Amino acid sequence: MFLSSGKLVKNPQLIRRYVDEARKRGIDLSKVLPNEEDIDLVRNVSMHALDMLKIMEDLIQRFMKRIDPGIARDVFKEVLNEDVDEVTATYLLAKEFSAWTLEIAEALNLIKIDEKIG
Repeated sequence: MFLSSGKLVKNPQLIRRYVDEARKRGIDLSKVLPNEEDIDLVRNVSMHALDMLKIMEDLIQRFMKRIDPGIARDVFKEVLNEDVDEVTATYLLAKEFSAWTLEIAEALNLIKIDEKIG
């Protein structure tokens, strides 16, 4: 994954499979993948010295609106062999996308990820 350090993303395979499946189903990936607005959110919030967990929760809420719940559920079943409901799958996948966004922000020297968080 682009600019991923692995400090926060726990299962990059979930993201890869979601992106592959979304592409197959004709979903516009520019609406799903971390974008400039997401990075700007991290930059702006981090400038105000807010808690990293607060930034993560804000990002999770943003990604939850952009993830297809059915695809998220299917990806969890395929990758982790776990049956989870759509809300749980969407939340957990949004958490992975959010973690990836923070890793990108760190790679761009916008933030520093504390090793205790990952």
